[in-house]
Amino acid sequence: MNYLTHTIEPWMPVGATKPKDDLATIARQVGWQILEIDRATQSDTATNLSRDLKAGDLVVHQFPSYLPLTFEENLQAATQARGASFVIFIHDFEPLRLTDRQDAEREYDLLRQADGLVVHTSEMADALAVPVPTFVLGLFDYLTCSPIPLRQPAQQLIFAGTLSKAEWLKEWQAPIKVFGKRSRKWSQEALNPAIDIQAILPQDSAPALLPDGIGLVWDSDSTTSTRYQAYQKLNSPHKLSLYLAAELPVILPSFSPFARFITENKLGATISKLSELPIAFDYDKAKGQEIGQQLRTGHQSQQLLQTLAQFYDHQTSKTT
Repeated sequence: MNYLTHTIEPWMPVGATKPKDDLATIARQVGWQILEIDRATQSDTATNLSRDLKAGDLVVHQFPSYLPLTFEENLQAATQARGASFVIFIHDFEPLRLTDRQDAEREYDLLRQADGLVVHTSEMADALAVPVPTFVLGLFDYLTCSPIPLRQPAQQLIFAGTLSKAEWLKEWQAPIKVFGKRSRKWSQEALNPAIDIQAILPQDSAPALLPDGIGLVWDSDSTTSTRYQAYQKLNSPHKLSLYLAAELPVILPSFSPFARFITENKLGATISKLSELPIAFDYDKAKGQEIGQQLRTGHQSQQLLQTLAQFYDHQTSKTT
């Protein structure tokens, strides 16, 4: 039997759980069982979650659960004690994003003791350098049933995401439409009037609600303890999937793992610094529609889950 963990956390900010929720939805669609972790009550202990597992089962754990690290360690140990394979699906790995991470070594130990990892990109796999079977997701899917409007070319620059990772906006002078929430820290900041801050869009319909324009992928560090900008060399930004699911052209860093994919498929352009904007590029509308349809229907995740199921089923067969 194949299982996927899914942390229930209803108080999280809008959109924060979308990648995990989508993966759980797709896993259900292809016949996987869901192990739900109630973060509010912590009622599902590691022992309870693993009690029905048996040798040959596969558990893919969506990490982090944001429960205490002891829970992560106990869940992994309890799963493997029953003879099931435990694969960690990394949504974010804080030791790569933050300096002086107190529990970094324990978090790396979790990865080393797992039976496998799912990472965003091959660059992330190289940065982690963990000697276990490692699988690359690529782009995150972005599920939606809302029909995408027929897109028209527009020069409007769009940014959707966490404003705490967009310190560059404080110095921004050109027109841009921003979908996000000001943090308390930003509440008194005087931003340029050209920055039009809109409310966060409902996540399940966001691709259809985004206006015509060009989606910008760009993070910057808010403190000396963050590595948000460097993390862009390794990760798969969910906002990139949002823009592509919306069938919008994108602009992203030239050092992104997806830079070549975007330029070769004529889905947008890359820049090495924001001062290079505006930038001209050709856009392949048909390709944009094709990629958008794949992301909106879970194509990437379906392929990944199939690969994992086949690999670990084969591993079990070899040992029996």
